[in-house]
Amino acid sequence: MNLQVIDSVAAIDAVRWNALVEPGNPFMRHEFLHALEETACIGKGLAWQPKFIVATEGQHYRGAVAAFERSDSYGEYIFDWAWANAYAEARLPYYPKITVAAPFTPASGRRMLLADQNDDITFEALVTGLEGSALELHTSGIHLLCTTRSEQKQLSQSGFLPRLTHQYHWLNRDYRSFDEYLAVLRAHRRKEIKRERRKCAELGLEIKILTKSQIEPRHIDAMYVFYAATYARKWGSPYLNRETYHALLRRMRDSIVLVMAFDQGREVAGSIAFHSADRLFGRYWGASGNFPYLHFELCFYSLIEYAIGNKIHIFEAGAQGEHKFQRGFTAMPVYSSHKLFDEGGADAIARYLRQERRATARALMAYRSHSPIKGDQPYIPELEDDG
Repeated sequence: MNLQVIDSVAAIDAVRWNALVEPGNPFMRHEFLHALEETACIGKGLAWQPKFIVATEGQHYRGAVAAFERSDSYGEYIFDWAWANAYAEARLPYYPKITVAAPFTPASGRRMLLADQNDDITFEALVTGLEGSALELHTSGIHLLCTTRSEQKQLSQSGFLPRLTHQYHWLNRDYRSFDEYLAVLRAHRRKEIKRERRKCAELGLEIKILTKSQIEPRHIDAMYVFYAATYARKWGSPYLNRETYHALLRRMRDSIVLVMAFDQGREVAGSIAFHSADRLFGRYWGASGNFPYLHFELCFYSLIEYAIGNKIHIFEAGAQGEHKFQRGFTAMPVYSSHKLFDEGGADAIARYLRQERRATARALMAYRSHSPIKGDQPYIPELEDDG
């Protein structure tokens, strides 16, 4: 087995890389990463610099990790700004750091990509390669974001600190229609959703779900304009550019789901999501004006209908947003793993993470007991403290 550090997605064999990625994890696929690189969202000299580690045996890929050398924490969504500030106050460098994640995408999935999920030897070799690369680059540590619980457990055995945060996911309990889904909600929530959909319908807009060959370049252009306007209004500069949207259409057309609102044939608002296996991932939304209740329709209700119709098990609508819980989304744990090389910094962050895990576990159980779904006892994966 040989370990290589590769600093360009284009230098990686797409077929062999994708063979390592599990179904339902579109943002670890070569097409997504290549679309970001070819449009200068990631790459050499940028804030996300690929340092991919690939374990090979002859021409065979035994495992891989999509690692990035980072000079800031933008686009990660598992927030560590307070850690960076604490390091600065202690006169310790926090950047550069190594981040293992899907750039700009808070979607959970495997980060240690293995041809054989039981191949502990390759797993450990990839961890060793990560640590060696991180030390060679004089980074402060390594951060694996939105991992699976099983990965987090295994990484803890290698000295990584476990972190527990949460998101809101919609779970399809074999609903046959949107009305059947509404029927399981408590009365006041059911009435509120019906009212929101009715108010949205009164706007007189035509709402369409577009997939595959239905998506035209003009739809993607409009979606980018909406996305950029949302960022300009709320967060500043967008992470993706217009060329990225077209590269995603070119490389991932079959995975894209657009929900567009039209006024007399003209696009006035839209949301973009990605569909892979039994999962749907809501990503970005925007509008050309103020349309009350349209956000809920394009980002939640139309996509829930799409998920029901296509027998999609989980709809992840992105990071944050307690308003999702009020509309039937379940609070679900999100796992990350962190290794800090400075002993003092690692001890301080370990204490913080123990407190955060306990608080998050309590919050998840509180959400569970106050679900808007009648009699709901949603499955919450194990929430051990890990010491």
